[in-house]
Amino acid sequence: MQDRFLPASDRPKPGRTTWQKVNRRILLLGLPLIAGAGIFATSSRASTYLVESVPQYRAALADLAQSKAKALVDVGAQWCAFCKVIEDKILPDRRVAGLMQNFGLVRIDVTATTADNLALLRHLKVDGPPTVFIVDAASGREHEGTRSVGSFPTESLIARLEPFAARPATGKPARE
Repeated sequence: MQDRFLPASDRPKPGRTTWQKVNRRILLLGLPLIAGAGIFATSSRASTYLVESVPQYRAALADLAQSKAKALVDVGAQWCAFCKVIEDKILPDRRVAGLMQNFGLVRIDVTATTADNLALLRHLKVDGPPTVFIVDAASGREHEGTRSVGSFPTESLIARLEPFAARPATGKPARE
């Protein structure tokens, strides 16, 4: 993940060493995933991007498209109780984590209301958190029937991910 996907407040300060940059990135992005996943989760993680504007969103998808055909977009906020459930219980669930190996994860944190993230929500036609949906990484097109708004059980996300998880980069189902 490159620094352009991190919020300005989380970008390394001038003069920091590469090791300090890496440590900060691990603390900001890696520890919540590791802590939430537990010791039985799969070791391979989805490529995760934290974005807060339309240009960052497009850049994240362009970067993801090089290695993943699909991305799960997760709109959340720190004040959103169910967003914590998604982050701490649903995404780390071993079945979800296994399916997510085939997806990128684009996280949009709207805790702080800014002009950039309001524009991003309008662009994505999202009213607010929690909202999750699957997009084609290359085109950014949302897949019909994949959007969840509000709370949902783990099995619902699994059912939404499964049809796309076995597809190769061509977009055709592997089972055909």
